Amino acid sequence: MMRIVGAIGVAQLVLGILGLRKAYREGLPGDVPGVRIRSVDEMRRRRWIEGTSLSAPTAMLAVQGAASVALLVAPKPPVLAARVLGVLGAIMSIGYPIERVWRESLVTPDRETTPLTVGGFLLALKLAVLGWSVGR
Repeated sequence: MMRIVGAIGVAQLVLGILGLRKAYREGLPGDVPGVRIRSVDEMRRRRWIEGTSLSAPTAMLAVQGAASVALLVAPKPPVLAARVLGVLGAIMSIGYPIERVWRESLVTPDRETTPLTVGGFLLALKLAVLGWSVGR
């Protein structure tokens, strides 16, 4: 079970990195209701703590990568790593739907954005559920 959580973590991380790349390329800062939209330059400077419209903050992606790798390569995978992925998955499961680009990708699907948003959301949801159920 732990290795499955690690593999899902890696798959979701890949979508997050692809989303970060697309957001950079297209200048898509986070667009959450009630929060001031940042310029592209601000987005690049603040991506470590705020993320983009298609990715979690870079620091969160780094933690996700470390926890996922720990579950995949450790001889005795730590339950803490699975729980960390569960927490990150829960946060991302909330984060995706509040972004405007996520909602638009459901209303007007496109071949580049919709797989990133829907796939990322579904994998994050799976991480939330499995990450917290490990060891229980």
